[in-house]
Amino acid sequence: MIFLYKQTRFFILFVLFLSVLNVVTATAVEPDTAQSKVMKPIYLVVKQPLTIAISRGLPPYYFIDRQEEPYGLMVDLWKLWAKKQQVDIAFLSLNWLETLNQVALGNIDIHGGLAILDSRRQKFDFSKSFYSMYSNLYVNRILDGVNSIDDIKPYRIGVVKGSAHVEFIKKNHPDFSLQVYAERDDLYRAALNHDILAFTGIGDMTSTFSNYATLAQQFPTHKILPLQENQFGVAVAKGNTELLAYIDEGFDKISAEERAAIESKWLTLGQDNDSLSIVFSMNYAPYTAVSPLGVPQGLLIDAWRLWSKKTGIKVEFITRDIYEAIGLVAEQKADIVLAFSNNTKLPEGMTFAKPIYIANSRVYINNNITGSDGKKITSLTQLSREVDQHTLGLWKLSPLRKKLKRQFPQLNIRLYTSVTALLSATERGEISGFIGFEDIVHARLVERNLQNLFYSIDQFIMRIELAPALNIKDEKLIETINDGFSQLDMNDLVEIEENWLDGDLSEAYYHKQSTKVFLNDEEQAFISAHGKINLGIMKSLSPVEFMTKKGEFSGVNQEIIKLIAERAGLKFNVIAFDSWQALYNALITKKIDVLGNITATGKRRQEILFTDSYWQMPWIIIHPLDDNRQKTLKYFYGKEVAIVKGRYLIDQLRKDHPLVTFKLVANREQGLAVLEQGRVDGFITTIASATYLLKKENRVNFMMSIMESINMKKSYLAINNQLPLLKDIMNKGLATITDAEKKSIYDNWFVLEINTGFDKEVVFKRAVQIGAAILFVLAFILLWNRRLQAEMKQRARLEKRMHHMATHDELTGLANRVLLKDRLTTAINFHHRHSLKMAVLFIDLDGFKYINDQYGHDIGDELLKQVALRLLNCVRRSDTVVRFGGDEFVLLLTGLNDASQAANVAEKVLKLIQEEFELSKASAFIGSSIGIAMYPADGDNDIELLKVADTLMYKVKSLGKNHYRFN
Repeated sequence: MIFLYKQTRFFILFVLFLSVLNVVTATAVEPDTAQSKVMKPIYLVVKQPLTIAISRGLPPYYFIDRQEEPYGLMVDLWKLWAKKQQVDIAFLSLNWLETLNQVALGNIDIHGGLAILDSRRQKFDFSKSFYSMYSNLYVNRILDGVNSIDDIKPYRIGVVKGSAHVEFIKKNHPDFSLQVYAERDDLYRAALNHDILAFTGIGDMTSTFSNYATLAQQFPTHKILPLQENQFGVAVAKGNTELLAYIDEGFDKISAEERAAIESKWLTLGQDNDSLSIVFSMNYAPYTAVSPLGVPQGLLIDAWRLWSKKTGIKVEFITRDIYEAIGLVAEQKADIVLAFSNNTKLPEGMTFAKPIYIANSRVYINNNITGSDGKKITSLTQLSREVDQHTLGLWKLSPLRKKLKRQFPQLNIRLYTSVTALLSATERGEISGFIGFEDIVHARLVERNLQNLFYSIDQFIMRIELAPALNIKDEKLIETINDGFSQLDMNDLVEIEENWLDGDLSEAYYHKQSTKVFLNDEEQAFISAHGKINLGIMKSLSPVEFMTKKGEFSGVNQEIIKLIAERAGLKFNVIAFDSWQALYNALITKKIDVLGNITATGKRRQEILFTDSYWQMPWIIIHPLDDNRQKTLKYFYGKEVAIVKGRYLIDQLRKDHPLVTFKLVANREQGLAVLEQGRVDGFITTIASATYLLKKENRVNFMMSIMESINMKKSYLAINNQLPLLKDIMNKGLATITDAEKKSIYDNWFVLEINTGFDKEVVFKRAVQIGAAILFVLAFILLWNRRLQAEMKQRARLEKRMHHMATHDELTGLANRVLLKDRLTTAINFHHRHSLKMAVLFIDLDGFKYINDQYGHDIGDELLKQVALRLLNCVRRSDTVVRFGGDEFVLLLTGLNDASQAANVAEKVLKLIQEEFELSKASAFIGSSIGIAMYPADGDNDIELLKVADTLMYKVKSLGKNHYRFN
């Protein structure tokens, strides 16, 4: 029978009395040899019941529930131990100091479990260790910027009197301020009252505490900081070795299966039995972190979420220090360590899956540190040579430690427990610099505004493989992890990198992986057997494709084909044609294998194969530069417009715009010529052709208007219909070309430049040959330079005007839909990285149609201009005001703390729009209906946010107008 006695002296004396009445006499103890301990039972005079001291709260090891019953892992183990030894036990719940004192004095037989400390060995004899016990520092959620124990120094730390934490902090952080409490519940109450903003603890906070839910909310798990690791065992009074041996004997009788069942009950971290528990450290942004609300986030977190979606296996993320994370998985309390350097030695029984990411390491030096020559340090060799002056910091678990010692044996290295500690030590001048992961260090420098205090050495960059760590016996899970990550879409992974990393991503792991083409055996055999691929091109279709004067292939398609060739291992033989028809016929007759810049029509798809679209170009119309306004096709009703014959969109244009007369021309040069001669009012072509013509002819008296009503011209690669494998290979190559690479190609070929028609080399050569006329030539060059400068200024103004017209509303000067999409996408990425909020306000004017119909479009335009000015007065300079179309406007409000700020702006808009408008022909009163979408609550992309805001705006209208509404 197991007895439970409360914390009183009466019960202690009562137990001692019982122990006298229940003495069992046995034979003498066997000789103390290893063999006798293993083979023979230990005989001891054992009193009944044996008393075991436990404190009221040390979860998950033991605690007292609300019915005053003992619970916990050690309670279950002790009960099983008593059954194995066939003795009775009684748990006595006391405050922590009393448990120590009563066991040390011998008034209670056994301490139920505590940290094994050298300082305690003076009073206790300890059993062998049961577990590694992790002590934590719990931090209030209101303390921002607390990422390590060093950051907690300004605040008082709550501790329980007599706990191991007191000894640890006084020894390792003597300048910290401690607030000591007799009982853990007293400490919890002080934390709830904000008397302390941090406190120490072991494992989970006691869920039996009356206000546990509020306490857990104020001190969430993502704010936990690791404090120390101790071994956990049981203890008896000093010198009571016979009882200790008897205790060990009983625990040895508990089978591994029995113990595992109890541990699984109390030590499993995940709350969902159907999920994999993945442990990660939150202090390694941008790879792993948590949002201000405690939501796991980061590049590797998102990669695991993508894995979960792909495999259909649910995952549960648990935040712990990296040291504790490894220990938890080693002890099978969690399933997986999210990612760790696979060059690090793991505890016995653990192994790595395949790497899921590769990170770059770099050397960072304090700006105040220079070499013996007074200049910035340029290499690790220099640091190693000047060993008396410099010490380099390194993370304690860094896999680079052995490599550095091998390559630079003289280098002074000092180890630190965190990136924060490395930064602080370098900032203080304790060390000259440190080595760290490039992305993590960059994020931490930005967070602490230390970007300008360090410089990096480019010489030493080592790529570190990061891999999940898990139990070596779980071969099925290892295989599942590897297979799942191998099947992830590389484009999705690249997008994750773009969301979390800043700067040049060309060396980022997923971006580099995306440029690799993986061919199957059949595709590789095709390349080996086929040899060079015959590529047909147009001799003169600049900037898309053309042959230079030196007979070299150049243009947009050349750069695209070059990337495909490099990444897919293809070799091309270029064959140039004078006409498009000849080029196309060569593909039909199998004289060439592939051609580019073709539109995929239904008829063509019956004759040839098409790759995925690799380029999109808007259709534009070139027209005289008169009033600087963008033109639509409706402007050309009753007028004549040129277009190159054979264009696939001619029939569509004639059907949709019958009031425009279309004049067919042989080629683009002829189209520009008839426009120059005034024989037509405009010329429809692609932006590529328009850019080329304006650059070549140096025409500054024309402008381009984008034809938004016509679908973009999609360009494809066309393939010989007998070569389906070639199509698959080229599609794989195209898939590796990133948006950034496409943008670079676009900027290279579609930027308007000046072509003056003169060659400086020719001018100066002639000047030398005609020595007598050199002064004339110099004067000519001077005039020519003046003309060049004037044209450059005029061209720059034209480019600026064209860009502004493409991204801004012509009437109001506000941003248009094109610019809104760009700014929304950029803002979403920024706010996602920094866990910020923003709002999209969709505004529709109430009563505008009546004004427009009553007084005409000119007055309506006048009103819209005034509305635009009032909206601009409602927002900050960092916000964006957009004319979405007609009488609809959108406000993009960034960097918000909460929705109330968006509500304030909405109220200001409602008030200003309701005020009287003084127009040229009348006074007008209107209102506005506003729908508000919040990021991230209402959507994580531009389409979702606009859709929510638009829907809410219509709800406002249906409920009476002139108001605003959140979701």
